[in-house]
Amino acid sequence: MHAPVRRLKLSGRVAPDDFAHRVQAVAADVLAPSYVSVPGIGNVPQYAATVANASASYNPAQDCNGYFMSYKFQPNNNCYNYSCNIATNSFAQPGRRHGYQMPQLTGTAVQAGAEKDGLVFVGTTISDIRKHAATDGGHYVALLISAPDTATGWPGDYHWVRCDDNTNFQSWSQKDGPDQVTNFDFAGNPIVDPAASNWTVNQGPISDQNPNDLQATYNLFGYMYVPWGKVDII
Repeated sequence: MHAPVRRLKLSGRVAPDDFAHRVQAVAADVLAPSYVSVPGIGNVPQYAATVANASASYNPAQDCNGYFMSYKFQPNNNCYNYSCNIATNSFAQPGRRHGYQMPQLTGTAVQAGAEKDGLVFVGTTISDIRKHAATDGGHYVALLISAPDTATGWPGDYHWVRCDDNTNFQSWSQKDGPDQVTNFDFAGNPIVDPAASNWTVNQGPISDQNPNDLQATYNLFGYMYVPWGKVDII
């Protein structure tokens, strides 16, 4: 008897068994009311028109008309959508809007995709953010990476965390995959510094044969800048 296939919880990537957000070779009306055709990628299902706001503070109920909350389109927007404050309602992927497919799950690969979308890499510390000190209405985000682990079956994932304080950079928030928005880390602590926060997720037993819990940990890769009105994602 084969062990049951685990349904993994991913923060940014589209899970293999997530049929609602799977790119289609041919557009079909059975999944979503509309599709976005991207050359080199395929037809990306989009469940509502894109809504974008400038990010000024932690305000989940108002961000992008509330699209990150459960009463609207929460399941269709992930951590990348929330960090950019652009609700595409398509579970956006870095670089996908511009025909980019990550060759492998690494921080460098995710950064490259985000840069194609318009984000700007600023460094690996809060001090780098302070030096960048943009004043054009944009905001900062942190990129976290959880490396693949073939021994446990973990495919690897990325996660984004958004800065809601462009003065002191001590207030951050995040949206874990299809879940709701929060300003706490995965251990329930306020996010003051992404580098010092807890980003470990317990996925449960590895298999029927291995009762040990599969724990995925996301580590800080770097910080990027989201210039308002200059980022395009899908």
